[in-house]
Amino acid sequence: MNGRPLTDAQISSALRAHLPDRAYPGLRERILEATATTTQRRALPSFLGALSEADPTTRRRTFLIAAALLVGLALASVAAAGALRILERDPVHELSLEPPTPAPSVAPPSTHSSASPSPTTALIIWSQASLDEDWPAPVRTEPDGGAIVRPQKGPHTSARFPDASGDTGSAVYPWVDIRELQGTYTKVVIDLASNLPPTVPPTEQWIAYGVVVDDDRDGIPDRRFGIDNIPDGHGHRQWMTDLHTGQTMVGDLGGTYFDTFYPGEWKGIGARLAFGGDIAGGGTDGLRSPYYAWASVIVDGQVVARDYAPDVGWLDPSTAK
Repeated sequence: MNGRPLTDAQISSALRAHLPDRAYPGLRERILEATATTTQRRALPSFLGALSEADPTTRRRTFLIAAALLVGLALASVAAAGALRILERDPVHELSLEPPTPAPSVAPPSTHSSASPSPTTALIIWSQASLDEDWPAPVRTEPDGGAIVRPQKGPHTSARFPDASGDTGSAVYPWVDIRELQGTYTKVVIDLASNLPPTVPPTEQWIAYGVVVDDDRDGIPDRRFGIDNIPDGHGHRQWMTDLHTGQTMVGDLGGTYFDTFYPGEWKGIGARLAFGGDIAGGGTDGLRSPYYAWASVIVDGQVVARDYAPDVGWLDPSTAK
């Protein structure tokens, strides 16, 4: 194995010693026939052809190169996929020059706001339980700047206060549009701007009128008086609610004298209603506490029209002469 390699002359002499001088008859034809019928084995393309190399050293080297190339290709694929994920979630595209939206703040309740809860989007549905409850809509919200008190001018027996027409929020329900207030000694008389309310159950139209009084003159409502229609259409319901405790008294108001007239019950007077007696702390001495009148109607669970007289502030009946 360590000797010098044989020369071409030595190889030729050895072959002549073992091979005959002449070829066997027909050898040439057999070689041509075998060449024509035998398919050739083509080499694999590129470096893959080396995988079929007969030399084991060359074949092993080729296998190592192929394995290294496959590992490199796999690492490049992983890196490319990671780069695409980073591009899809590029934080630069998510940056914004707009300031962050501040969290909503809750304002503290005003000392001059209404004692009733704020209105909600929930439907207001009449039921038999409503016969023993206050009007379900909140009282008028008062300004934070303090109470506005208007003198009720005129003779004590018939002091008048006019109210603008068409300010109910809907022209479809004119029977809640207040035209004028009159103080007739122990009564608050409310004149409506238009025709009488329809005789319908509260499940169809829930119609109410009332008076809110400020007993201690601090600009915050203390009591709400009201009348509304009832299911059978005959007569009406009357009630008084303490706006601080939420307690409602219906019909019999204890020691408070309460005399009410629903529109149409005051014969020959037309669209007029009245609250009499002690509703404003007056009794037989006349009305003394600041007050305002209100009217409202609920249809399909929503307050569709309302009116106040005056719209802002209170009337002081003690100033009437």
